[in-house]
Amino acid sequence: GAVTTLAGSGTRGSADGVGGAAQFYGPHGVVISPDGSALFVADSGNHKIRRVEVATGAVTTVAGSGTQGSTDGVGGAAEFYRPAGIALSPDGSALFVADNSNHKIRRVEVATGAVTTLAGSGEQGDADGVGDAAQFNYLYGVTISPDGSALFVADFCKIRRVEVAT
Repeated sequence: GAVTTLAGSGTRGSADGVGGAAQFYGPHGVVISPDGSALFVADSGNHKIRRVEVATGAVTTVAGSGTQGSTDGVGGAAEFYRPAGIALSPDGSALFVADNSNHKIRRVEVATGAVTTLAGSGEQGDADGVGDAAQFNYLYGVTISPDGSALFVADFCKIRRVEVAT
């Protein structure tokens, strides 16, 4: 099939922009909105969650300061540490991010960019539990059940299930 570039200059960076004016640094996970109009990207090296408009290639930052960290917050006040996997709720309202080096699952509200921690203590491990009693070990992939009630996470040598509060 034919391959074309939708967004990204091919040079490492973090610039928002349209098409080739935008930059990424190690984008990992990508998910598409239910209506097909937008892509959401876990921009791992930039510690950000980015949005790409499919029609235009316009790239904006949804959440993440660009500095590694684990702070919950809104938009640029939130921090990630190598986000890897990304999933989108069936209604398109929330993103779920495998925040790899923070050992956490983070929730990002699409409309506002508000980031909260859904599960994970931030300590590397493999303990099952609720919320911050759970531990992860460099989680990578994440997907969501068709009804949006559960996440399934690739976590080093395990596949984990995370219940999504409704």
